[in-house]
Amino acid sequence: MKFLMFFVLISFVVTCSFLLFLSGTEYTEQQIRNSALYTFLNVIFITVIFWLIDMIRRKITVQRPVKRIVDGLEKITGGDFSQKIQPLQNVSGFNQFNVIIDSINKMTDELAGVETLRTDFIANVSHELKTPLAVMKNYALMLRQPGLEEADRIEYSREISAAADRLSGLISNILKLNKLENQQLFPAASEYD
Repeated sequence: MKFLMFFVLISFVVTCSFLLFLSGTEYTEQQIRNSALYTFLNVIFITVIFWLIDMIRRKITVQRPVKRIVDGLEKITGGDFSQKIQPLQNVSGFNQFNVIIDSINKMTDELAGVETLRTDFIANVSHELKTPLAVMKNYALMLRQPGLEEADRIEYSREISAAADRLSGLISNILKLNKLENQQLFPAASEYD
C-alpha cells in the first residue's frame, strides 16, 4: 500500500512537470531547449528530494528497528539471557518487527531456563560424583596403614568396590540421559477398546 502511494505521488509530480513543459503549443526551438533543460533539472531535483525522503523513512522505519534487534541479539549471543529487546512503539510498519522481537524474547526465556537447568545439573552431578570418589580415597588411604588386620582390609576393599559400582552407575545413567536427550522418542500407537 505504501509503495503504491509513493509511486502515485512520484508519477503525479513527474506528470505535472511534463505538463508544464508541454502546456504551450507555440514554442520556438530555443524555448523548447531551455524548457527541456529546466524540466530535466526539475525532474532530477524532485528525484533527489524523494530519494532523501525515502532514505530518512527507511532509516526510521527499518534501520533503527533492525539495529535494536541486532544489538539485543549480540548481547544474547554473548550469554546474557536476561537481555530483553523492547518492542517498538505502535507505529504502522513496526508490527512485523514486534512479532520478531516477541519471538526473540520467548527464545531468550527458554534459553535462560535451559541454562539454569544445565547449571543445576552440572552442580548436582559434580556433587554426586565427588561422594563415591571421596569414599574410595578415604578407604584407599586406610588400606595403606601398616599392621592392618585382614578383616579390615577386606571390608575396606569391599567399600571401595561398592563406591566404584555407585560411581559407574552414575556415569552410566549420565550416558543414558545424554543418549535419550539426543534421540527422538515416538509414542507407540496401539488400539484399545
